[in-house]
Amino acid sequence: MMPVVFKVPGLGLEVPGYGLMLMIGFLLSIWWAARRAERSGANPDVVLNCGFLALLCGVVGARFMYVVHYWDQFSGGNLLQIILKIIDVRRGGLEVYGGFILVVASVLVYLWWGRHSIRWYFDIVAPSAALGMAIGRLGCFLNGCCWGGVCDLPWAVRFPYGSGAQVQQWNDREPGAGLPQELMVFPQHGLYADGSSAYAVTRESLRATDAELADVAQRLKVATDQANELKARLDRATDAREKAQIQAEMQKLDIGSLRYGDLRTQMKRYNLTAAELRDLAKQHRSLPVHPTQLYSFITLGLLAALLSALYWRRTRDGQVICTLLLIEPWTRWILETLRADNPVDTLGGFTISQFLAICLSAVGLLGLLLLQRQPPRSPRAQRWEPPDSPAPATKKAGGARAAGQA
Repeated sequence: MMPVVFKVPGLGLEVPGYGLMLMIGFLLSIWWAARRAERSGANPDVVLNCGFLALLCGVVGARFMYVVHYWDQFSGGNLLQIILKIIDVRRGGLEVYGGFILVVASVLVYLWWGRHSIRWYFDIVAPSAALGMAIGRLGCFLNGCCWGGVCDLPWAVRFPYGSGAQVQQWNDREPGAGLPQELMVFPQHGLYADGSSAYAVTRESLRATDAELADVAQRLKVATDQANELKARLDRATDAREKAQIQAEMQKLDIGSLRYGDLRTQMKRYNLTAAELRDLAKQHRSLPVHPTQLYSFITLGLLAALLSALYWRRTRDGQVICTLLLIEPWTRWILETLRADNPVDTLGGFTISQFLAICLSAVGLLGLLLLQRQPPRSPRAQRWEPPDSPAPATKKAGGARAAGQA
């Protein structure tokens, strides 16, 4: 797991592993599809336009489906806070099928509007689509999302403390997923507002640097001094309006909003440094789980190779994209049974992805059957000829010299 691959020197800009893999997958897919188009006589510019359209619609559609699926992660706060959480995709939060459906619809409209061969160009981009999704799954692995269920296989993986897998296992109180009290923040009196008896120190707090903690400590000291001064003024005040004004000033301090409160609480309670708590957290990873992200990477990579071979051996335009729609959903179906992060929804006891897998696979099968009634080549599958490049101009000096010699 590597949510942040590196920081840009001098800027301090973090490059997330999820976003980096998405970009690599997109660029490789576009290059591969354009090369295939050029070799088969199609217009590479059409493929590039489809690619950039897919980039935009893919992110929007995938994010939309994720937000609908996990709305409870975004519903808290006011409208502006909800919007900001929705558009923040730096740490992942995309569902492939949402992007896939919107991409297919948008590319379909683009090809139809430009009077290009829909079946031919969909066949060209189908292997690249599988490759892009495969590389995107490596991004899921780096991000620590889409993890599988607990297993004892030799290739099982353990995600670090604070990852989605570790947090879920601890929240579910799975055997062997317990934490030491130094990493558990207990309420001073009874339960927290949500009914929990304790919560774990967050991964974000453990990543805080010494400089950040020192800055928070200094701000806390200033705010505490101000709060004590305001409390003394409140005790001396006799006028109701003055008391209300002092109370309003005390609320503006909002000491509880300072960051890393859980980490600072544990450091003070157990007399530990931040480095000691980080070392302790490293010893408490998740239980071994199925690396479903890597399973998906392998299956989609093999599918991309299969579709690429099929493209050059197809008997009808449209067979490659229909084969993708037929096979990929079933691989996704199997992997969904191994995942532990995906809740079972009310769609007949299936997850949303499994329900969509059934629909897409049915579309692929129906397409293959209907293609048997179609001519081998799409009527609009016209070979594209690049425009002729102008002939190089002859040098005047050379021409004059040749004329003189003649």
